[in-house]
Amino acid sequence: MDAFISKVTSRGQITIPQTLREEEGISEDDYVVMRKIGNYIVLGKVEARLNDITSAFEQEAKRTSVTKEKLLAELEKTRKIKR
Repeated sequence: MDAFISKVTSRGQITIPQTLREEEGISEDDYVVMRKIGNYIVLGKVEARLNDITSAFEQEAKRTSVTKEKLLAELEKTRKIKR
């Protein structure tokens, strides 16, 4: 296993070396997950499961005629009830 060093910018950003991005299939606009394990931060690509879940929600919303506006209205009702 190779080790790579990246510098953290003033905004907390790091660059993932091209070799690692290619090996792990990480592209622009992909999401990564970071976990703290002991004294280390482990970084990995968020799997396609997130996209699958989003797609399933979109399909169900279409099937049941749920719109963004309906969801926001119900959310607002729920917030008022809890206050």
